[in-house]
Amino acid sequence: MRRRHVLTAGAALLARPALAQTARAWAPPTRMIIPYGAGNISDQVARVLIEAVGQRHGWRLAADNQPGAGGMLGTNALIRAPADGTVCGVVAAAALTILPHIQKNPRFDPFPELAPVTGLAISSSFLAVNAQLPVRSLAELAAYARARPADNPVFYYSPGNATVPHLNLEALSRGLDFPMQHVPYRTSQAGNTDLLANRVQVTLDSFSITLPHIQAGTLRALAYNGTERHPLLPEVPTMAEAAPGVQLVNTWVAVFFPRATPATVVDRAAHDLQDTVRSPAFLDRLPIGTAPFPLGPAELAERVRSDSARVGQLVAAIGLKAD
Repeated sequence: MRRRHVLTAGAALLARPALAQTARAWAPPTRMIIPYGAGNISDQVARVLIEAVGQRHGWRLAADNQPGAGGMLGTNALIRAPADGTVCGVVAAAALTILPHIQKNPRFDPFPELAPVTGLAISSSFLAVNAQLPVRSLAELAAYARARPADNPVFYYSPGNATVPHLNLEALSRGLDFPMQHVPYRTSQAGNTDLLANRVQVTLDSFSITLPHIQAGTLRALAYNGTERHPLLPEVPTMAEAAPGVQLVNTWVAVFFPRATPATVVDRAAHDLQDTVRSPAFLDRLPIGTAPFPLGPAELAERVRSDSARVGQLVAAIGLKAD
C-alpha cells in the first residue's frame, strides 16, 4: 500500500511540468475590437470585462473601438483579424441576428466567420406608455389601439428601423393582433422627448431611457421584457406573463474570435471569461438594465441561430429593407 501511494504521488509530480508547460503556452488575446463608439452600452460592458479579466486572470487587453454601420465595420475587422488568438471582439446581437436580414445585395452573414467564445451581458426593457394614455396593462393597450380610428392610431417610437425596439413592438402588435403606427427616430433621446410630450404614445426602448421617467410618473410601465419581474418595479408583469406565447428579442453582447482561431485558445478563453462574467468584479459594475449572460461557445452559437431565425421571419413579414 505504501509503495502504491509513492508511485501515485510520483506520477502526479511528473504530470505537473506538462500542466505548467501548457499554462505557460497559453497567451490570452492582447487586443479587443469593439465595433461601437465609446459610451455605447456594448462598449461599457466590454470595458468592464477588460478590467475584470485583467484583475482576475491577468489579461492585458487593449480596447480598439471601430464603430460604424451598426457594428458591421468592426465585426468585419474582427473577421479579417489574425486568427492566432491575439485578437478577440465584443459583438452585439444586432450585427449577427438583424443586420444580415436587411442588407442590400449581396447579403453577407458574419456569423459563420466567427468563433463563439462566451456571452457577456443581456439587456431588458420596459414596455412604457405616456402616463396620460388611459391604459394600465398590455391587454388594455391592445383594446385601446383596436378602438382607435384608422386615421388617428396609437403611435410608437423606436430609435430607427430594424432596431430591437422596432422589431419587438412589431412582434407584440402582430402577436396580439392590435394596430400601432411606427415612428422611427435617429436617436432614443429624440423619440423619448416626443413620448413625454405625448406626440407618440408607446415605446419598448432601453431600460436606461425609460426607467427614470417611469419612476417620475411621466411614463407608465405595462410589462418588462425580462425572464422575471424587475426588483425596482415588482408590480410590473413580465412580457411572458402579459403576453404568453409572444417571443421578443433581447439585446445581448458576446465575445468572439475569428473563425480559424485554434480550438484550444477558444476553450481556454471561454473558461477564463465565463469565470469572470460570474465574478463580483464583473457583476457589480454592469451598466444598469443589463444582466450577466454567461453562455458557453455551443450555447452562444445556438442562441445566435435561434434569434436569427426568429428575426428573419419577422423581417420578411414586415418587409423591412435597409434605410
